[in-house]
Parts: sequence; C-alpha cells; structure tokens
Amino acid sequence: MRVAWLTALAIVACLACGGGIPLEAVPPDPIAFVRQEPAKGLLSLDAFREGLQIRAFEEAGQARKPRLHTTLSLLTVPTGEVRSVPDAGEGSLPLDWSMDGLRLLIGRVDSAGGPIQLFSWNRLTGAYDRLSSERSFGTAALGDGPIRLAGVGRLLLPGGTASEGVIIETDTEGTQPLPGGVGGIDPDIAPDGRTVVFVRAPDAYSRREPVMLRSRLGEGEARPLGRGSYPRFSRDGQWIVFLRHHAGNADVWLMRADGTRKRPIATSSYDEDFPAVSLHGDYVVYASARGMVNESQLYMTRVADGEEIQLTRTGQNGRPVW
Repeated sequence: MRVAWLTALAIVACLACGGGIPLEAVPPDPIAFVRQEPAKGLLSLDAFREGLQIRAFEEAGQARKPRLHTTLSLLTVPTGEVRSVPDAGEGSLPLDWSMDGLRLLIGRVDSAGGPIQLFSWNRLTGAYDRLSSERSFGTAALGDGPIRLAGVGRLLLPGGTASEGVIIETDTEGTQPLPGGVGGIDPDIAPDGRTVVFVRAPDAYSRREPVMLRSRLGEGEARPLGRGSYPRFSRDGQWIVFLRHHAGNADVWLMRADGTRKRPIATSSYDEDFPAVSLHGDYVVYASARGMVNESQLYMTRVADGEEIQLTRTGQNGRPVW
C-alpha cells in the first residue's frame, strides 16, 4: 500500500511541477475507480473492459465475464494518495457517490454476469449497507430523496411481455418504474432528488447513437436531451457529462442539465470511457487506453480550457466515479 501511495504521489507531483493544472485547486473529493496492479498479472485490455460492463437482463448467463482480480480504490487528486476500499472484494464496481460524498454505491458482480447486488459503503465509518432486496441489471445511482435509488430491472408491459427499464425507489411509493423509463439503462439522479437522466438504446438494427432522456417525477413522459451515452450529473446539478461517438471514437462531452450548450471536452483519437464530473463541474475524469501500452489509464481535463493530465500510469485502471 505504501509503495502504491508513493508511486501515485510522485506521478501527480511530477505533473504539478511541469505546469498545466494546479492540483491544489482540484476538489479533494476522492475518485473511486477499479485498479488492477501489474503484480496481479494483468488482464488484456479487452478482458478488463469487458469485466467493467454490466449486462442487461436478457444477456444474463449467456456468456461468462472475465473474473476481475482487481481492487476498488480511491484517488485523491491534490495529494496523489491512492488507497483501497476495505473489504470491497473482487468484482466490486463503483457506481455513484451520494450528494454529500460520504457514501459510495458499489455493485458486486458475480463471474457469470447478470444482475448486481447493490451496497453502500460509508467512507467515514467503513460500514456497508445492503440497499435493496432487488438486484439491478445495469448501472445504478444514489439520491437524497424523494428518489433514493435508481437502477435497471425487469418491467412487465401490457400483454404480459417484459422489457428492461429504469426502476426507482422513492420515499413514499417504494419501488416503481420511472415515468418514461421503459427500455432505459444507465440512470443517474440529479441533486434535486426528483430528476433522472438515462439512456435509451436504438433497436438492434439501427446504427444511430443511443438517446439521452430526462424524466422528472410528476411529468409523465421523458424528455429527449440528444444523442449520447453514459450521462452523469455534476453534484451541483448544473452539468451533465456524457459520451458521444465521432469518427469512430467515443469522446467526452458536457452539457447543461437541460440539454443545452453541448460541447466537447476530451476529443482524442482514442476511446474515452466512463466520464465523471467534479463537484462544481470544473473538471472531468475518464478512462482511456492510448498509444502502444495497451493499458487503460485515468485522465482528467479542466473544463474551462481543455487542459488534460494523466492521473495513473501503470496497470489497468477504469470506471472512475467522482
């Protein structure tokens, strides 16, 4: 642990000495991510990325996912400190932070894929709590109410058919479908506790990008926000970071919470994955595999001017949550 901490600290200190982003200005809120150290015998990049995905329910059990010999870790950017989340266990994935930054939503995935068990970990007390008797078939998010939790589950449709869709747990109504959430995946809850952004994928024969939508309690149908994937709110609720495909690559974009003022943030010639925005929307962290190393690393970009720095340099690192 001390070696890993000193290595990360040296990396960030070196970057700070070289100019660019003044790291003391970066929020100290920890970035949770999945880390696989070289000493553990690295998975291939493809196997690592596959292990970070959460399957939809109709795919569960059809193919075995690679077993992730990984560590759920926390990175504090200003100091460079990297530490493990105690007792998280292999196959644990970070999904979301609570609005106050104290509780981390963790999905525990079995080796065969399929639904995940949802837990919260309190970084002050170290306590784990099981959040729901239901399992989620996709990513999930925490809220402070009236929506407490959003995930992906099986919805019964008229005629007895079933579809995946976004399911929420509320203070007063318990578990229920999100209005307009049929076919939805990758939900995230706004700080107001009443608004959920999610993605609806096109049919299997379409080559178009998924559509991002916003649903608010009491409004009925969801409102389209444009094409893109993996939308995530900043913790002040003002911004949404998301992925957009262009020229064969997945780039990081940012937009206002109402879908306006869309603009690119990170547009390298490589794929970016799992973007997450900092507390006030000033910085964005994401994973990307670049060059000949064939390893996934974490990068951070300052929203104001597009200045980018690399946060990790060895092993496989992915699925950051800020």
